[in-house]
Amino acid sequence: MGKFFFDVTDIVRYIESETTISGIQRVSLEVIKRMIVIHGADNVMISTWDMSQNQYVAMDAQFLLAMDEFDADGLSTVFFGKKARDADTVPPLLTRYRNKPHKYYFHRTRANIEAIRGNERYFERRGTTLAKWPEDKANARKTAKERAQDGRPAHAYVTNRTPITQLLSSGDRVVILGATWGMDAMNANFVELKEKYQVEFSLFVHDLIPLIAPEHIAADFSLIFYRWLEQSMQYCSHYFVNSQNTGRDLQIFMDEIGEQRPFDVIPLAQALSTQDAEDTSGDQPLKRKAQEIAGLNRYILNLTKIPYVLVVGTIESRKNLWRLAQAWERLAQDRDIEVPKLLFAGKMGWFIDDIRNWLSATGNLNGWVEIAEKPTDRELHFLYKHCEFTVMVSHYEGWGLPIGEGLSFGKTGVVADNSSMPEVGGDMVEYCDAKSIDSIYAACRKLIADPEHRASLEAKIAETQLRTWDDVAADLVRVMDH
Repeated sequence: MGKFFFDVTDIVRYIESETTISGIQRVSLEVIKRMIVIHGADNVMISTWDMSQNQYVAMDAQFLLAMDEFDADGLSTVFFGKKARDADTVPPLLTRYRNKPHKYYFHRTRANIEAIRGNERYFERRGTTLAKWPEDKANARKTAKERAQDGRPAHAYVTNRTPITQLLSSGDRVVILGATWGMDAMNANFVELKEKYQVEFSLFVHDLIPLIAPEHIAADFSLIFYRWLEQSMQYCSHYFVNSQNTGRDLQIFMDEIGEQRPFDVIPLAQALSTQDAEDTSGDQPLKRKAQEIAGLNRYILNLTKIPYVLVVGTIESRKNLWRLAQAWERLAQDRDIEVPKLLFAGKMGWFIDDIRNWLSATGNLNGWVEIAEKPTDRELHFLYKHCEFTVMVSHYEGWGLPIGEGLSFGKTGVVADNSSMPEVGGDMVEYCDAKSIDSIYAACRKLIADPEHRASLEAKIAETQLRTWDDVAADLVRVMDH
């Protein structure tokens, strides 16, 4: 068996502007780490397209094992040879912008202006106070000055990159777990590597949403995606898909272009890692509870003071949030039930004018709807742990990570009965028709008004052996070694 090279080009591109992680990046890093444990660091490397050198390079991957969660700063050191702006050298209010210079300076200037105006609410909504803003700036400047004076490295992750052509042997495999569309030079290089070095390429197709539901995709991306998937047939000898539903979509695509390749269904994880889902009750519950909220953003804590239902994912039209909001408006008017808040957790996406306008016109439904924009992993875990249940009523999904993540915290949910989502939720969630506000309303109301029914679903979760990332990695190894 040859070596595995896991392509992380999408992650490299992602961390140039982002400091949190998306679903696909989470999948890639979790699988790579587990493959290292199973196969050893000598046989598992990461690879990426080096745009500055216009070549494909590889590097040691063992440093990933030291990352308990997505670390944009450490990865920036590895991939760009320089650290990102350290989190402790910027005021907490600006942490999310530390990799985005223009936004960072814009929001720092705005905060200074709001401080001059005495706008306390501006700071409270961002998890801090007007009085603390000068102190935070002073502490950040002090840390930055100390760091510059002692020359102390910010991160221990150091690795060297090597042109992959110097490392390849016949039988080696390049595994592309993320997205590489829009990179014609790299795809052309893949064709050359296949022909010259007999490299086997496998590509993980997470969904065909740009082709199945193009009405929810911006600009000309659907055509870009179509050409990318078509061109991948020139170098890929094998595909992975994350659900039976995505497999059916891929087969339709291959039939249309007249090319056939084998593919294997590798369902993604439902359970989070052991550390992520660890029970924090223990024999010191009061201490653990205090530790759990230590350092959490005040804004997140404020959002969770009363019961809430959690909706995780990019806030975009495909997530069907407008219909969900209409259903929640009905629930808020129902005097026979105690309605929780509806909390959206994610970054802003495409085609959301309708939900934005509705939220603005209704004052976030008089406070019944809240948004936690781009929560960190730790904040997201806190939100999962303390929610009443989750909701995912998308028009279409390739898998549906938030459904499984909710299950891993013992939380059932309201889930649309389309695409791949029933494969994730099984018999542990309440289903609805994504196209019907009445159906969404009825399913949510049932979980709110019938605690015995919700408890029965939670009991099924507790009795079910949820699929883990180790299972995903084991299936990848089994298929690759076949």
